[in-house]
Parts: sequence; structure tokens; C-alpha cells
Amino acid sequence: MKKIALAAIAAGTMVLMSSLPAMAQWQKIGFTTTSTFYAGDAKMPPGSYILRQMEDDPNAYMLQNTAGTHTVVIEGRPSSKKSTGKTDILFNRYGDMDYLETVETPNETSVDLMSPAAEKLAAKKGSPTPHTIPAK
Repeated sequence: MKKIALAAIAAGTMVLMSSLPAMAQWQKIGFTTTSTFYAGDAKMPPGSYILRQMEDDPNAYMLQNTAGTHTVVIEGRPSSKKSTGKTDILFNRYGDMDYLETVETPNETSVDLMSPAAEKLAAKKGSPTPHTIPAK
């Protein structure tokens, strides 16, 4: 009986330890922008937004404005960029249009978001001007 109890405790500990990396990821980040921008292939209006990591897919992020009228799911991957130590939302600007690029965090959980087709077309015409918006 003691062996079964010890095996159950060991199995429970292993399950808990394997979930720690997932628990270290950020769950949601807010920001406000005054300009229209692309997030994935969706054109989003100016306003306040919440970006959440999806529970069932660690590489998917849902972006929704706080009014609840615009929502998009974006694919992301861990960022290889060096962190500045702040939580910022990075955009690339081509002409007068912004493209959501990266969510930077002070720890190792920064995320690069997939570039939309519109940004790839804009990149053929010129170089981006990167800029950041502080997260809330």
C-alpha cells in the first residue's frame, strides 16, 4: 500500500514539474494604440487591446480590442531578440501603416508574431521604421 502511495506522489510531482515551463509564460498583456495596424492578416482600428496566449496552443495568441468588436488569432514563436528589460509591444511601420511584430517581456518569454502578407508586400517597397508602445 505504501508503494502505491509513493508511486502516486512521484507521478503527481512529475506532472506538476512538467507543467512549470508552461506556467512561466505570460497570460495576457494590454496596450493602447492611436493608429490602425495589422495583426496577422487582420487590419485593426486604433484603441485598447488585450493579447492573450491561448490555453490549448502555446504558439497561438488572441488579440481583442476592449470594446469586443475586433478579434484575431495570431501565430507566434519564442523571440530570439535580446530583451530591453521592459514589457513593450513592438511594431514595424511602413509608410503610414503599423504591423504588430513582437511582444517583449523583461524575462525569457518574449514572442515574435507572424508577419502578415501585407507586411511582406510593404517590405518589398522599403525598410521598416520600428517603434514600441508600452504595455499596460
